[in-house]
Amino acid sequence: MCGLKGEVTAGPTLPYETLGAQYVILRTIGQGSYGQVKLAHHRLTGTAVAIKVLLKERTQYYPIRTEVGILKKMNHPNIISLHQIIETEQNIFLILELADGRELFDWIEKSGHLHEGLARKIFIQIVHAMSYCHDIGIVHRDLKPDNIMVDASGKVKIVDFGLGALVTPGMKLSEHCGALRFCAPEFFLNQPYDGTKVDTWNIGVVLYFMVTGDLPFVGTTLKELGNQVLLGRYAIPRHLSKELREIIRYLLTVNPTERPTLKDIMTHPWLKQGNAGFLSHCDKIDSSHLDPAIIAAMADMGFDPCVVQKSLVDKLYNEPMATYGLLKRQAGKQDDHTSQPEPVQPGLTPFPTLTDPTSFPSYREQTTDRPAIRAFLSLSSKTDSSKDKEHGGQRLRRSATAPIMPPHCPQKRIIIFSDERVNNRRQHNSTMDSIRGAYRSWKRWTGRIGASLLQLCCCCCCCCCIPLKNNRVVPQMEA
Repeated sequence: MCGLKGEVTAGPTLPYETLGAQYVILRTIGQGSYGQVKLAHHRLTGTAVAIKVLLKERTQYYPIRTEVGILKKMNHPNIISLHQIIETEQNIFLILELADGRELFDWIEKSGHLHEGLARKIFIQIVHAMSYCHDIGIVHRDLKPDNIMVDASGKVKIVDFGLGALVTPGMKLSEHCGALRFCAPEFFLNQPYDGTKVDTWNIGVVLYFMVTGDLPFVGTTLKELGNQVLLGRYAIPRHLSKELREIIRYLLTVNPTERPTLKDIMTHPWLKQGNAGFLSHCDKIDSSHLDPAIIAAMADMGFDPCVVQKSLVDKLYNEPMATYGLLKRQAGKQDDHTSQPEPVQPGLTPFPTLTDPTSFPSYREQTTDRPAIRAFLSLSSKTDSSKDKEHGGQRLRRSATAPIMPPHCPQKRIIIFSDERVNNRRQHNSTMDSIRGAYRSWKRWTGRIGASLLQLCCCCCCCCCIPLKNNRVVPQMEA
């Protein structure tokens, strides 16, 4: 295994401290077919990963080697990716991509069942991923909702190939494994079987469970369950569409020789309806055209670029290869974030698409509010101009609040404006009344003062015996 620049460790056996030197173990997040799955993060890049801890024992060594070989062979956007393999004398540590979201089982348990459109989007990703596996000679043999991860945007990741097998065309398998209620009829007959046809049956049970919330075959004992499976005895709800009921019957064909392949399923009319889902391209690392920015960043970390390229060309699944893959994945996620909005957490219906306004009302409100905000900001910037400042505060207030008014209530602003005019008129009237009242009071006081002076003058005239009526005041020059 290649380490940092100038440090190459050869041989399959590494000390256990190598894992702790590269990754920080956080907690246990699951149990695989042959070992625990830990949540950890890569020390150099800070990327979260899943580490499957496999115990090397003679009874388990062959299936572990098979799982490692399967993971090395696959590269599909809907299948979990392998980044690195660290092997010690007692354990094999598989550093895997950490799938976003939750198990499909949890989503169905929360919502009861999925509507057909959403189930179709998830189902087509499962079919394409497993058809890819069959094309390269891989069967899963344990497909169930627990091993299918779905994130908030509806993207699928198939995990746990611990019971998987490498097959060739026409090859028959004899080991019977998997969850009993998902097992194909061949298992109950204890006969050699075609692994690809078993995966097809498992996918049919998964589809039935997605759209109904129940399993098609239920029995209190193994014999009772086996009888129902061998007879193909199950009920399909009538509210499902005709095409959906047809594809379920097609998948759950008891006779494996008549059971369709996944390529046959991909041509079914039910999968052609609407926008059946998204099929992203495989983010395969091209060892002949490496990202110079990532190589430069790894050189700053201490990696030799030649060692990095050799690790990628030879697919050594060592530390340089894992670091390059994690950095490339980080760069891809940053590009996704710049081109797309952050996925919104779903409500009662799990993982709808962001473009569905009925599923994401909060996302729709955000997009409809933005034009109003932009209009408000543009008007606010206009009110800061010198031209608007000359017209006083009343016009500034009306123009700033106008974009917030609902378009279906145009009279509200008029009513507010009319009330303002009425209030101003009332204030003006009250002011004039006050002035008139003060004027009347002043006239009354002047009248009283004049009357008092007149009375005083009368008293003086009486005292001097001068008739009041003949007394008048004349100018000085006239006298």
